Amino acid sequence: MSENTLPPPQIRVVKVRLSGDSDDAGKVAELLARLLPELSGGRCQVGEISPAYPNRRGGGARRYFDLYLIDTPTSDTSGQAGGDAGRSLGRKGELE
Repeated sequence: MSENTLPPPQIRVVKVRLSGDSDDAGKVAELLARLLPELSGGRCQVGEISPAYPNRRGGGARRYFDLYLIDTPTSDTSGQAGGDAGRSLGRKGELE
C-alpha cells in the first residue's frame, strides 16, 4: 500500500429493534437516522428502517434497522481510527 493510500473503512453492524406504543418506535428510529450521523461525526449511520410490525404480546409496534459503526483509518501513523464526516451510507447501507 502506498504512503498516501488508506485502507478502506471498517464497518461493524449492530442489529436494533425498537418497540413502543403506537408508532413511537418509528418516530424514534427516524430521529436516530437523522441525528446520529451528525452527532458521531459520520461514524454512526442508520440503515433502512423497517415498516411497523405489531408486537406479538401486547399493543404497540416494533421497528427494525441496522446501525452501522464506521471506523475510518486516518493518515496518522499511530493506528488511531478517525471519523470521516464526508462519507455516508445510503438507505441500503452502501458507502457513498
